[in-house]
Amino acid sequence: MPDLIRLLSPRSVAVVGATDREGTYAHTTLLNLARAGFDGRVIGVHPTRPSAAGVPCVPTLAAAGRVDAVVIATPADTVADYVAEAAGMGCGGAIVYAAGFAEAGRPDLQEALTVAAGDMPVIGPNGNGLVSVPARAPLWGDAVTLPERAGGVALISDSGNIGVVGMAHRLGEGLHTVVSAGNAAVIDTPTLLGEVALLDGVRAVALYVEGDGDGAAWCEALARCAERDVRVVVLKAGRSARGAAVGAAHTAALVGDQAVFAAMIAEAGGVMVSQPLELLETARALALVRRDPRGAAFLTCSGGDAAIAADLADDLGVLLADLATTTEERLRELLPPAATVANPLDHTALVWADTEAIAALAEAVGRDPAVGHLVYVQDEPPGLPPGPLEEWRATRAGGVLGGERAGMDTLVVATTPGQAAPGAVAGLDNALRALRVLQSPAVDPERLRAIAAAVASDHRPRALDEATAKSLMAAYGVSVPEGRIASAVDDAVSAARDLGYPVVLKVVAVDVIHKSDIGGVVVGIESDEDMTRAAGRILGLAPGARVLVEAQAAPGLEMIVAARRDGVVPTLTVGLGGVWTEAFADVACVPLPASPARVRSALEGLRAWALLAGARGGAAYDVEGLCRAAGRIGDLLLAEGLTLVEVNPLIVNESGCVAVDAVVTE
Repeated sequence: MPDLIRLLSPRSVAVVGATDREGTYAHTTLLNLARAGFDGRVIGVHPTRPSAAGVPCVPTLAAAGRVDAVVIATPADTVADYVAEAAGMGCGGAIVYAAGFAEAGRPDLQEALTVAAGDMPVIGPNGNGLVSVPARAPLWGDAVTLPERAGGVALISDSGNIGVVGMAHRLGEGLHTVVSAGNAAVIDTPTLLGEVALLDGVRAVALYVEGDGDGAAWCEALARCAERDVRVVVLKAGRSARGAAVGAAHTAALVGDQAVFAAMIAEAGGVMVSQPLELLETARALALVRRDPRGAAFLTCSGGDAAIAADLADDLGVLLADLATTTEERLRELLPPAATVANPLDHTALVWADTEAIAALAEAVGRDPAVGHLVYVQDEPPGLPPGPLEEWRATRAGGVLGGERAGMDTLVVATTPGQAAPGAVAGLDNALRALRVLQSPAVDPERLRAIAAAVASDHRPRALDEATAKSLMAAYGVSVPEGRIASAVDDAVSAARDLGYPVVLKVVAVDVIHKSDIGGVVVGIESDEDMTRAAGRILGLAPGARVLVEAQAAPGLEMIVAARRDGVVPTLTVGLGGVWTEAFADVACVPLPASPARVRSALEGLRAWALLAGARGGAAYDVEGLCRAAGRIGDLLLAEGLTLVEVNPLIVNESGCVAVDAVVTE
């Protein structure tokens, strides 16, 4: 990956196109730098102006010297020349505001920019720039005021406006770095992610993404995040057909299979969200709290908030701590008689504004060995007069102080966005999404690099007939029915006798993928007479057709296992198969390679898991065999350079599993 440190943390800036004309990106950038207190060198570039916005100007970029960041605020057709000049001078990088490139039907201008950049990083075009709070460097086209202190959240956005929203939301509180990627002509979003993860102080990254990008690059960037335990939250456009079309028009991004992208992010321990508020607040929560597998404990002054927190925790899969008997006894000593000891804990209004009383409660809960995260829930109504405001703050301070005494950070959460106090997370759901991640083990970066290697492996699209496909699967240890190929009716009858009735008959022709759609599958053939009729009909379905005669598989639960390469990373899809595949859509998607243990973890999240495990006294199916077979199907795809291996159904019963029907594209 290129080194973006100079550009992301600049100490010298040149603004090309500097002007005093208010409302322009160049003028606004200069004002932003002054307002933020940027103490590095700032120089304007303009052929005739001696100064702009109080900043001295030079007539050429060459006269500005070798700077860390070149902000180019000139029309699209001038950009490539300035980029080439900056690269030749050894500048740290460039920011391009202008639109009018690939997104506007001018891929030639975008290609010229890319070529001109060479090895120099460029952010944009068609973006708002970048903001570094630690460097006090808002290289940003819209007016912005920086928070006083840098937080732990970096925001990377394919949309300029999402970046603007992020900077405006709560006045940028909690932000560390903001980058508007725009068209990402030179530096794409995965590269930005990998570089931002290296910045000191970044603990979480919020991503707004419109295109899939390069899966290998994504996985390498996510591996960098995993190495530093930088948490990732993603808002992905294009979940609907209309959203995909808008995103493509916006930044000329290519949008692929959303389930595959989501599976990649989940494999990296990331969180997928659907709204900007969720993106920003979930990232805020992730940046504030340490990773700990133990349960969460909630304190509040509201029975309603306590009940809602318990329900949401259950909905989102967050573990709540079971408090020890000694902790419960201590809480009974501290709580008013009207209070009930529970988790979540409503300490009641009887200790309202009593900082020490609430701190003692929070400390007692925080010291419980089963508690890994302490959460204090409180909404602070806006516009409170000074007296009540101090009471609200004193109450909340007790929760924070008690956590400090217990040796942990208290996560303060408001249930509604408009009533979050400074430093608090807005939205219980956002906090709980973060806690679910933080209760999980850290992700192994080598797992992500293995996925990246799988993306880069060779593949060649070509369909194989079912008999050849099954022969290949058998070589990888996947059980298939015993079968014979026949080109004539008599041969089919002979094969059926050898195998023993009942048998299944299928058409074999390279151009026929969906055999059932043309009547090319007959099951339950019991006699020579039935075989003669069926084979005669099927052999006439396609020129040069043959038939596959197979022993009929024992009954069981029908599953689908499909390994494929049609998304941002290769994936394995497992779930209910046969006629239930589309009816229930009960499937899980796992990036490849996938071990049997990883397949089992995916299966455990399905509704079908109860069936596989033997619900209501039923016999348990051979889950271990299913997981091994699924993993081997994934291995087959990667090792043989295939595009698709789909088994539907793979029948699993108490004694094993067998791949009954298969489609393989080489």
